[in-house]
Amino acid sequence: MVKGKIRALVVDDSEFFAQMTAETLTEEHDIDSVAVHSGQGALDKLAEEDFDCVVSDYEMPEMNGLELLRTIREDDPTLPFILLTGRGDEETASKAIAVGVADYLLKLEVVEDKQYGRLANRIQSVVEQDRTRKKFESLVANSPDGIAQVTDGGVLLSANSAIADRLGTEAAELEGERLTDVMDTEAARRRVAAVRRAIDTGEAEVIEEAVDGRHYHTQCIPVESHRQRNTVQLVSRDVTDQIQRQRELERQNERLEQFAGVVSHDLRNPLNVAESAIELLEWPDDDEDAELLSKVDRSLDRMGEIIEDVLKLARDGQTVDDPEEVGLDAIATEAWAWVETDDAALSVATDAAIRADPNRAQDVFANLFRNAVEHNDERVTVTVGRLADGFYVADDGSGIDEDAGVFQMGHSTSRDGTGIGLAIVMQVAQAHGWTVTHTESESGGARFEITGVEILD
Repeated sequence: MVKGKIRALVVDDSEFFAQMTAETLTEEHDIDSVAVHSGQGALDKLAEEDFDCVVSDYEMPEMNGLELLRTIREDDPTLPFILLTGRGDEETASKAIAVGVADYLLKLEVVEDKQYGRLANRIQSVVEQDRTRKKFESLVANSPDGIAQVTDGGVLLSANSAIADRLGTEAAELEGERLTDVMDTEAARRRVAAVRRAIDTGEAEVIEEAVDGRHYHTQCIPVESHRQRNTVQLVSRDVTDQIQRQRELERQNERLEQFAGVVSHDLRNPLNVAESAIELLEWPDDDEDAELLSKVDRSLDRMGEIIEDVLKLARDGQTVDDPEEVGLDAIATEAWAWVETDDAALSVATDAAIRADPNRAQDVFANLFRNAVEHNDERVTVTVGRLADGFYVADDGSGIDEDAGVFQMGHSTSRDGTGIGLAIVMQVAQAHGWTVTHTESESGGARFEITGVEILD
């Protein structure tokens, strides 16, 4: 069904037929129709107003239907035109198709059998096709991807502005040109070869290549045009920025792995030695010496916590390449069990699932839960709920300073905190492509919102 009101211009030298047809289409088929009684009258009306379709009689004095269409085509090559003819012979049909008629009907069928519904259906059909074509052409014209129709000989039948800009010319100037004449010869030859393979196999061909320092992902998709057979739609996307980001992420992941290795080996090993040594020492009877040894013991524990958090930070910063479906209820409940929650309570107010790395998503919840419990002296209730494109973790505690750099490494208002927990939350969010923000909960506590998440109902 065509969306939006259709306006049709009905042209017939019979004032009675033109008026009856226009009124019937308007009143019974919701097609806003206007009647005129000559070819010149139609041209005058088209100059004044916009119409979606023209319905014209073939046999008219001074200017017949096909002559009218030829004149219209000089200004508007695509306006849908339906011809009503009194003769159904092949010669008339052939002439109509050659001039560019969208459809034609026998006039007697409309008049005698009163098949205005059939005419209305034809109008709706050709208008819908025309609107779809215009929408497609608009998408092609405004697409940032280079798009062109290319023959098996490498001749450009059409091209959009994006591909013309890359070649330093205008789209109209490319029509009729050969790829080998307008772009790098080797790149053009690869494209022509891909075009021919696509036409031979009937399947899309894909080329990944670098040209003049830019990277392109190019598809050659077989199409069949009523004007030209053996053609493909060539769609070329500049993926230079994506490739550069991917390479930077790979370098970043390599640095993270190296960093994690240093932390794990060069810091954990001497720490393990120190912890083993202190376990072998006999606890001194002297209170002052015992307090000093206790401080050493607590310091070693603290170092262990920091090392674990730093390792987790390094691991969680790597890009998530293969997320899985995980339920928010299950993952939050499991993470809650990891945290020393004392008498705090958890409420999960959603049964939605998300797509994420399960282990790292649990790190998000565990660190947000730990933040809520450790930064409130009173008993708190922590709530997990769903957002339109993500989820939130909120508590009913004392809240946090809105201006505080809570996600910065080392930021902590708790004496026992490492200042790494919320930095881990941020790292995990960025690794998934999520966004994390904080605000005040309805009860005045802290609320962290994670958005940009793929929700699975």
